[in-house]
Amino acid sequence: MAGALENRGAVLVEASPDIVITVTCSITSTADAKTRKALRRARRDHPDSVIVACGCWAQAATESDAVSAGVDILVGNRVKHVIVDALERWYESPGIFIERKTDVVSSVEWDALSLDRPRMLTRAFIKVQDGCDRSCSYCAVPSLRGAHVSRDPDDVVREISRVASFGTKEAILTGIQLGSYGLDGVTLAGLIRKISDAGAVTRLRLGSLEPFSVTEELLQAASDSEIFCRHLHLPLQSGDDGVLRAMRRGYDAADFIRIVDMARRYLGDDAHISTDLIVGFPGESDDAFERSLALLGEVGLGRIHVFPYSRRNGTDSSAMEGVPGNVLRERMNRALRVADGLLEAYAAKLIGREDRVLVEEVGERASSGWNTRYVRVYARTESTGNCLIGNELVVRPKYSNGSILLCEGVDGEKIIMYPDE
Repeated sequence: MAGALENRGAVLVEASPDIVITVTCSITSTADAKTRKALRRARRDHPDSVIVACGCWAQAATESDAVSAGVDILVGNRVKHVIVDALERWYESPGIFIERKTDVVSSVEWDALSLDRPRMLTRAFIKVQDGCDRSCSYCAVPSLRGAHVSRDPDDVVREISRVASFGTKEAILTGIQLGSYGLDGVTLAGLIRKISDAGAVTRLRLGSLEPFSVTEELLQAASDSEIFCRHLHLPLQSGDDGVLRAMRRGYDAADFIRIVDMARRYLGDDAHISTDLIVGFPGESDDAFERSLALLGEVGLGRIHVFPYSRRNGTDSSAMEGVPGNVLRERMNRALRVADGLLEAYAAKLIGREDRVLVEEVGERASSGWNTRYVRVYARTESTGNCLIGNELVVRPKYSNGSILLCEGVDGEKIIMYPDE
């Protein structure tokens, strides 16, 4: 969107904007609340600016919802490319509320936005898929993001090559149901091969990948690629079969274990498997919660994003009896402690294993970035010549401090690691 605006003459500024665009979320009730707060703050801080809301909250919001939050222009999903035209119309008739939406459930159109240049030097998030054809009982995403649609694979490769020409080294493929990507006979596995063969970037990652979409073909393509980072994010959500059935996730605990084992056969035992966990789903018993925690440890997962269940109106689970608040809070605290311990244990496994760190931040005392297995690394060198944003440092961890690796360079330059202060 920034690129589309700049191409029509707009200038990005740090302060005193004429236009404020908020990309909204509606995955949970908390996200809805934060969206409304952000929009009202934008109106309060910039009373004379045009306030635009786009994305998932905007897709569901009524004109009354938008106006009460201080919004001038409301743009839903699949049509974010019309924002520049909507702004031009607003300036022709200031003060007229403008709404642009489409029926995302039936739309098969790709939203024609692409990166003209990277806004981050080190990484570029490349959207290749949108929409979801699943019907998890707790999720409002299908009604907000619409039916599954995939982006032209050659267009994806062109965009990655374009951002790479500016110095970006890592591309991250994103989508709502990323594993279902497919167009003109090219699957996600085929897309990985195309990007790898193009050789524009040195690192390639996938965003969140539903467990049921992980196939041997996909893992073989990832394994064959010299640029694919050894990390997969596979949302578990629950380790209890009864809860998984109630969620309509399409797999059980045994399936998840099998999928992780298969991923490690292709990507290596030291591959990082991260996940999501929903705590307090309606009907989740004490035993069901314990089974979730046990499965996390049994599989040996790394980074775990823990979420409390959020009731979304219109979903099947919204009619189910929820878990009491005090129980939910206690389970959240336990799950977060388990998550911290598992990430620390995974980081410790990487001690002695050579890896590359892509530098993203350079501070007075230390530089930081992510290794290829998506573990945070902090470094300071005796000579800071290589510690520049966008450079890759080759390291071999010697110690760990929690989930942070303490390393020494293997390219002739000593790297001293510091924990995040």
